[in-house]
Amino acid sequence: MKSINNAVVRRKTVRTGVAGAVALALGLFAAQTMAKELDEGFVINKDNFDSIKNETFENKTIASMVPEKLEWMIKNYNTTIKLAHSKKIEMDPKYMEWSKKNVGVVKFNPADRTVSGWQAGMLFPPDTIDPKDPNAGDKIIWNLRAATYGATMDLRDIAWAFLDAKKGYERVQAFQSRRYYMEGRLDGGPITVGDGTISQKTYFVATYPQDIRGLGLFSVRYNQPDSKKPDDSYAYLKSVRRVRRLSGGAWMDPIGGTDQLYDDWDIWDAAPTKYLSNKLIERRWILAIAHSPEMSVDVKQSFDDPVKRFPRIGINIPPHFNPAPDVGWEPREVFVVEGVCPPEHPYSKKVVYMEVDFPRPYLGYALDRKGEFWKMFIFQNRPDTGDDGYKAVMPVIGHIIDVKRGHATNWSSNMKSNPKGVKETDVSLNVLEEVATGK
Repeated sequence: MKSINNAVVRRKTVRTGVAGAVALALGLFAAQTMAKELDEGFVINKDNFDSIKNETFENKTIASMVPEKLEWMIKNYNTTIKLAHSKKIEMDPKYMEWSKKNVGVVKFNPADRTVSGWQAGMLFPPDTIDPKDPNAGDKIIWNLRAATYGATMDLRDIAWAFLDAKKGYERVQAFQSRRYYMEGRLDGGPITVGDGTISQKTYFVATYPQDIRGLGLFSVRYNQPDSKKPDDSYAYLKSVRRVRRLSGGAWMDPIGGTDQLYDDWDIWDAAPTKYLSNKLIERRWILAIAHSPEMSVDVKQSFDDPVKRFPRIGINIPPHFNPAPDVGWEPREVFVVEGVCPPEHPYSKKVVYMEVDFPRPYLGYALDRKGEFWKMFIFQNRPDTGDDGYKAVMPVIGHIIDVKRGHATNWSSNMKSNPKGVKETDVSLNVLEEVATGK
């Protein structure tokens, strides 16, 4: 009798288990079918996030497209997200053609994490990157650090706005800057300039206000096999009208008095070999700014009116350093890469969210040496056509936010790729001095 009763219990348990599984599946299906598809233009904010996070946009839930740190910014720093439909972005045909040529030609060397065989384009196209590959993170960062902007990056009208979460706008600093790529050039001339030992050259000179006008920096970044070699960096000191060589660790230093390191220039500006390791965490979808409006800096407006001067930063809306509420955020598929910084670096780790189809960072964050959340990076990007017709995607606004002290330094620029007539000699130590002294 006892065995019969046990059998009955087992049958009931099986039926209950099956019924429970069916109910759960039906419940999940019902939840999915009942999830509301949000309209384009809907604004996500701290007041509605929890109530709409399971609703969808372009058939993806909001929760699945808002990374943890971005959710933290929404809830703690009033970041708002205006939904916009995603648009396909076409990179320049020359860049994409070279990327196809690289398959099977560009080689990664795990021993020293360097690459060989590259001339131009994306070193490792996304369909060749295996998520299980332990070197996938390095390969993705190599893609980012190759010349994606064309041949020359012209940071037109670039300026940093200093912003406090409680006090608002503090001051502004304006600069002139150019980066000249010595390799991977697709402007119709030589693909590589020089003997191939230099990767890129950059100058960076303050133009406003008067007390810093003329302060400048010139740097040379080396190519492989010297990718671990420190940059050659030089500062022009207007007080003594002399150029001084800086230490090899300048790439980890802050830019002037800003919240941004030189290493944060493009969220991630260092060669992958300068980090101890780089790991591909996942491939996912996020909400990001890929089509920032045409005007980033309105140079017709005075620096005395920052709201009008920087129309795509919400300077008049506390905490004053978020993207302007009219800027659209769209679904983009990204690689998430985590880098472990060298011990002398201010950060312990940096994480970047970078477009899958081409190397363009949208979001990132950095941890301090204790492993605590320190800085948030939100970059606004937009497609651009250079003076020579070259098509690229350019970062035009960077929100560099120190979440610990409630302060940010946001840069804005009407950046252009491939400005007409720029030569290698136009980005040099001599030019740094000329620009700094106004000669």
